[in-house]
Amino acid sequence: MLKTVLSKLLMVLYFVCGALILEAVTFHILGMGFMPEYFGYNFAIIMFIAILVFIIPNFTAQYTIYTIILGLQAIMIYINYSLYMIYGDLFSIDMIRLIDEAGAAMTSNFIYFSVILQLFFVYVAIVIVGNVMLKKCKKDKIKIRQHYSIFNVILILAIQCFACTYYIDERLYINSLSDINSADYVSSDTFLMNTSFMKYGSYSKFGSYGYITNLLLGMNEKIDEEIQNATINYFNSGNIYNNSDVFGIDSRNNVIVIMMESLEWFCFGDGTYDSSFNNLSYELTPNIYSLIYGDDYLTDTNNDNTDNDSLLAKNFFAKSKTNYSEGYAILGNYPVGEGLSDIAGTNYDKSLNAFNYSMPGVLSNLGYNTSYVHSHVISFYDRNQTHGNLGFENVIGKDNVLDEQGNPVYTGDDLSWDHWAAEGDFARNAIDYIIPTDYNERPFYTFYLTVSTHGSYIENENEADCMRYQNYVRWGADDCVYNEKTGCWELKNKDAEPADLTPTEWYANVLDNYYQIDPDLCEELVYYQCGAMGLDEAIGVIVDKLKEYDIYDETTIVLFSDHYSYYNKLANKVKGFDEEDYSSIELNTIPLIISSPGLKEYNFKQIEPDDVKYIENTRFCSAYDIIPTLFDLLGVSFNENLYIGHSLFKPLEYYYIDDTGEETDMVVYYSNTGGLFCKNLYTYNMNEYVFNNMEENQEVIEIFNAEVKNILTKMNYLHILNNNYLYNKISNR
Repeated sequence: MLKTVLSKLLMVLYFVCGALILEAVTFHILGMGFMPEYFGYNFAIIMFIAILVFIIPNFTAQYTIYTIILGLQAIMIYINYSLYMIYGDLFSIDMIRLIDEAGAAMTSNFIYFSVILQLFFVYVAIVIVGNVMLKKCKKDKIKIRQHYSIFNVILILAIQCFACTYYIDERLYINSLSDINSADYVSSDTFLMNTSFMKYGSYSKFGSYGYITNLLLGMNEKIDEEIQNATINYFNSGNIYNNSDVFGIDSRNNVIVIMMESLEWFCFGDGTYDSSFNNLSYELTPNIYSLIYGDDYLTDTNNDNTDNDSLLAKNFFAKSKTNYSEGYAILGNYPVGEGLSDIAGTNYDKSLNAFNYSMPGVLSNLGYNTSYVHSHVISFYDRNQTHGNLGFENVIGKDNVLDEQGNPVYTGDDLSWDHWAAEGDFARNAIDYIIPTDYNERPFYTFYLTVSTHGSYIENENEADCMRYQNYVRWGADDCVYNEKTGCWELKNKDAEPADLTPTEWYANVLDNYYQIDPDLCEELVYYQCGAMGLDEAIGVIVDKLKEYDIYDETTIVLFSDHYSYYNKLANKVKGFDEEDYSSIELNTIPLIISSPGLKEYNFKQIEPDDVKYIENTRFCSAYDIIPTLFDLLGVSFNENLYIGHSLFKPLEYYYIDDTGEETDMVVYYSNTGGLFCKNLYTYNMNEYVFNNMEENQEVIEIFNAEVKNILTKMNYLHILNNNYLYNKISNR
């Protein structure tokens, strides 16, 4: 009998040791050390899985299932490594919905062959050892009745009981570290376990199996009535912000928010990188340039500042993927540890009302026509399910744009991944959704997500802007002519050699700066800039239509990027940062431009017009700040507790003294993919800190931690709000 038990346990040993070896590999390649801090928590889950499979009487079946689970663990190691290398992210449950798209988006730049080989050899070695154990076990011919003997069943139950008890005890212990009502809850391991609000920190604390278990348990977690009431009271007691003495000249202003995929400031420049953004150029992005400086900038010799209605946020920051940045600008937050599909997808209860605090929800209640427009298929990230529930009246993607006859404009391969339509053409086809035809009856709010600059920045005949603009980007209008039939800029002399052509200022600067170092980078920048030109064309289409309707001076336009250009590590190369740099502020500084008639009035009140062509905002800010800033501009009062960010025009309470002796607002940016940042500081665990462009300063850390607690407290209440559908019990104003 004892020999039978030992044979069975040998297979368990194979799985447990294999899982721990792979865990050590995970922690090593992610730079987390050797094993998770809560090793027992992770080990108990491994044992639980091991004993579940132990129940199977057949050795071969047991070995096969263990091997499959270990194979999935090895695959997860690679997924996490590649996600972390690309943009500092780790796996989450909502990514499962994107498996097909992720596969299509994968290029050779995202394949780390050395890591694949290392994982392959480690996995094969584990499997071979397991096979040796299997052969040894098979020599002991165990019959079904022996497997389910009283002794064996008692042993199985005892081990499983131990594993479950140990897991529950560990979870109870972690939950006991801080009560949900305590001030320290949001900085505790309790909050981290229940929300995985910082992926890297959660993974390093709880391990692979613990991390996944926490994600699964955290989804749609229900909270008791007392805490629900505390949540409702928190929001309903929030400060109601109103700055109508400065803004709100026309609270019925139209609003167009354009989220520009992977856009960098150097897309609007002269082919050089200038961290101060003083090299903005008219040459390749004239519509964006005019939006910033005004239409009459080139002819305005008097510097009379008459067109000054733009703001440039030169410290606008993002360390998130597209869906997160989008959520920040639509909701003012993003579901903690989950995705929009979990709180606004098919399970959403419409009887609870729309998200009455979202940007489209608030403006819809004010009588606005609200539209969401995306130049990719609308089912991506389940937007066809979620965004109507978020408050958008119209939800439009490339797959449901219709022509004048009511037929789909884009069909077949046009809807496939990386078959990007020319962004300007898409804007023309979707213009009646971007600017509704009933614009003179009610104001409108449109959120438009572009895709032309997504990547992968290689010549691709399926990317229309790549084909349309590549000659123009290199040689300009002097040597190129637009072919109406093909929709592309072509060389006037098709037999011309590069030496016979005059490069644009942009292309000449790119060659001067990068060709000797990295010729491939020059080509990548050409195709990236083609996408930027397509985006610029789309903005021109929108601005022209606003002017045609005579509502340009009644419309606020916001342009912002979702994240830096991580494809091929383009931003790292151009900005001069190491490819594994995830703590840099400058690397993740991207465009935010606001053009609004309210800004012109504000500028005359606040700033001397001495040769100032736009308002320069230097506060550290992010997409969290877009909703409060827009509400401020529109004169819409709002509950500050419902939004993580602040209006860019609101003086803040917390500041610190930087190395130059200047007072710097303490603004904290939270990203579950990237950690916590302020203008000079970064942490992923609130224990270890990296200072950017500043000497280490304990006082700054203390001010930072205090503001972090404020934000995480708000996030915790938002987590409860979203998971328990309390929307109709709170007031935004």
